[in-house]
Amino acid sequence: MGAAASRDTACLAGMMRSSRPLPSSAEPITVTICGAAGQIGYSLLPMIASGGMFGPSQRVNLQCLDLKLPEVMDSMHGMEMELQDGNFPLLHKSLFTTDDALAFKGADYAILLGAFPRQDGLEKRDVMEKNVMIFRTMGRALERHVKYDCKVLVVGNPAHTNAWVCAHYAPSLPKQNFFALTRLDQNRAAGQIAHHFGISVNEVKNVVAWGSHAKFPDIEHAIIKGKPATQALSTMEERKRINDLFRKEMQQRGASIVKARKASSAMSTARAIVDHIHDLHCGTQPGEFVSMGVWSDHGAYSIGDSLVFSVPVICYGGGRYRVHPSLSLSSSSRDKLRQVEAEIAADRDFAKQFMKSSPGPSAPSSAS
Repeated sequence: MGAAASRDTACLAGMMRSSRPLPSSAEPITVTICGAAGQIGYSLLPMIASGGMFGPSQRVNLQCLDLKLPEVMDSMHGMEMELQDGNFPLLHKSLFTTDDALAFKGADYAILLGAFPRQDGLEKRDVMEKNVMIFRTMGRALERHVKYDCKVLVVGNPAHTNAWVCAHYAPSLPKQNFFALTRLDQNRAAGQIAHHFGISVNEVKNVVAWGSHAKFPDIEHAIIKGKPATQALSTMEERKRINDLFRKEMQQRGASIVKARKASSAMSTARAIVDHIHDLHCGTQPGEFVSMGVWSDHGAYSIGDSLVFSVPVICYGGGRYRVHPSLSLSSSSRDKLRQVEAEIAADRDFAKQFMKSSPGPSAPSSAS
């Protein structure tokens, strides 16, 4: 069975395992994409519309939101025309708007692409303050308009902190429904390993991205060519060399792409978003786990509460998942995990400084 066929079969099987009824083609899934007019959105929309996210028979509604600026609205209009011209059979409806009430109404999944980036001349507190404002707005829109069981994926960095802020301002949504994207780190690491061995990425499984974006990629539990990494990399020296090499590469990869393209990575980020939601919605393959930034109330790996922290998860379809609880970690990995945890906790506490004067909604509104 080919990779695409296996992926589609997994989606069907995962949804059948879910406690929820299997959606029919008459019941489109509604996806909100916030910040849709940018390069990531341009790569992402056709991937969703062609079935990459939910499988080959699931229709979708795309509700796209961006800023009310002339150049942004022109870009959205062009994307709308391209979706029409693309003849995507699974695309039930598309909406491009600057109104968050319309964009978030009835969403099953919400993908938040944008964030305020680090810039030369700006202090960290300036960036954090702006991102708190952005994700306060997003959280309140989610609170008012999406379905109660909507799954929210935050992409814009620092994704772990932004997801935490967003969840704070959407108190009626379960905290377990908020995610930070770290699948790009997992995919990058798998791609580097595949390149090193001259194999397909389908032969690399169970790479873990711990904590947050570009912090701590880990191949200790990877499966390479059907073998544990400890066997595929036969000596301790080789394992250490590969680990050190690809960790350095992962931390510099984004900057390398910007230098080469004069723009940030868009296609690979879009692919990682699709992979994340596909696995969440359709389920992971038996014996496999994937990396997701999730709410840290699971107790695994001694991670403190009330963080959004990337860990290995097993997905069962229909948005259900559990943290893989029992991966053994080397002493150096445990030390690195504690270091990353401290950094993420410090970012969360820093964000709180800008939230004191702007509390979340006083009472939850009814879900659409």
